[in-house]
Amino acid sequence: MKTPRELLFERHRAAEPKLDTLRQKTVSRLAKAPAVNSRPSAPRSSWRDMLLSLRWHLAGLSAAWLVVLVLNIDHSQAPSSVLAKQNIPSPQQLLTALRENRRQVLELTGARVVAGVLEARPRSEVAAAVKTA
Repeated sequence: MKTPRELLFERHRAAEPKLDTLRQKTVSRLAKAPAVNSRPSAPRSSWRDMLLSLRWHLAGLSAAWLVVLVLNIDHSQAPSSVLAKQNIPSPQQLLTALRENRRQVLELTGARVVAGVLEARPRSEVAAAVKTA
């Protein structure tokens, strides 16, 4: 019994000479044809070629910078120095806010202040206190 491969070879053996003549014609036609490549042998680089290859990238970056400039334009009427002077808290308010912040931090961490020095607890004690709370 013949294998499928042998059967296919027998069936298509008659097409082999036709394919050989077609291959020879094609190769001879390619050998006679002039070279299609019209580029010079040395690479030609110029600023214009480089900019043309980057044109979409440059357009995108330019659009992004225009958006940044539009968003940074100040539309307010009041000068910024006047606004800054209006919002400055007094030194007493700053000191009170800092003391309150320190009190809250000490309360949350469970640290103690001994003679002006902050005494912190080990992390394991802080983690246990947080889990139980």
